Order: sequence, then structure tokens, then C-alpha cells
Amino acid sequence: MKIVGYVFIGLGYLYSFVMLWMNVIHWWGTGAIWAFILSPVLALFIPLIAWIIEGTFPVLLFAGWGAIILGGTIATVTNKD
Repeated sequence: MKIVGYVFIGLGYLYSFVMLWMNVIHWWGTGAIWAFILSPVLALFIPLIAWIIEGTFPVLLFAGWGAIILGGTIATVTNKD
């Protein structure tokens, strides 16, 4: 069961990473190089930026974060070796 938790964490991170960079490249084009440098801060504000720019709440990005949290919870609870 711990493996399932780690799979959720990995897939959640991969999904969030892909969603983040698809939006950043779409919005900023070649300015995405600066976004790469500032990515730790940018990752926290992308949902707010997406909400302002696109006018829709980024539910799918939060679904990726939810998968990470769910996977972490599963991995922690089942880590009773």
C-alpha cells in the first residue's frame, strides 16, 4: 500500500509540473526562462495568476496537489514497518 502512496505522489508532482510549465510557456513564451529561475516562488502563485489571467479557477492544478497530499497521507499511514 505504501507503493500506491508513492505512485500518487509521483504522478501528482509530474502532473502539476506539466500543468505549470504549459501555462507558463503559453503566457510568457521565451520569458519562461525567468520563470524557471523563479519557479519555487512561481509555483505558489501560479493558481492565483491563472485565475487572474484566464478568469477561471485552476481546479485541475489543485487536483494534482490533492493527489500529492493523498499520496503522502497514504505513504505515511502505511509506513508502520
